[in-house]
Amino acid sequence: MPATTNTGLWSQAGVPHRGWHCVGVEDIRPDGQPEDETEYATCQMCGNERIRFVHMMEHPEFDGVVEAGCVCAEKMSGDYVNPRQQEGRLRKKASRKARWLSRKWRTSHKGNHYLNVDGLNLVVFPAKFKPGRWCFSVDGDFSRTTYATHDEAKLALFEEFWERLTD
Repeated sequence: MPATTNTGLWSQAGVPHRGWHCVGVEDIRPDGQPEDETEYATCQMCGNERIRFVHMMEHPEFDGVVEAGCVCAEKMSGDYVNPRQQEGRLRKKASRKARWLSRKWRTSHKGNHYLNVDGLNLVVFPAKFKPGRWCFSVDGDFSRTTYATHDEAKLALFEEFWERLTD
């Protein structure tokens, strides 16, 4: 069971307990690294020391951002649906990203690796004017950045693909 202490902000005078809103959520393990190699965060509200998903919470009567776990974020905001949904989306993203490079990529007639996923054509190809560098495209929209390796370009392509999925 995760360690908890009474050193969190819940017990400090002047810290609001309600009326917070979430300004973002971060996954401490977005690339699916092993659990035992992860440096987890600590919830600033309760002191729980094994937080994977950090909810950044703001309050008009509190200076700064408080990093909280899901349960505390729910209590702080009074929202018992969205914090879990946000974690679910991040968990799904991490899972898909962990399998991204090992997917069965097809090869085009030009020799480029590609996938057709969720109605999008995703392609990784050598940069035309920068030998040894890689680019990607999503439905004909080309990356503005080049990447040092084929895998780096594929991972950057994943991020662009995920953004389009979640917009």
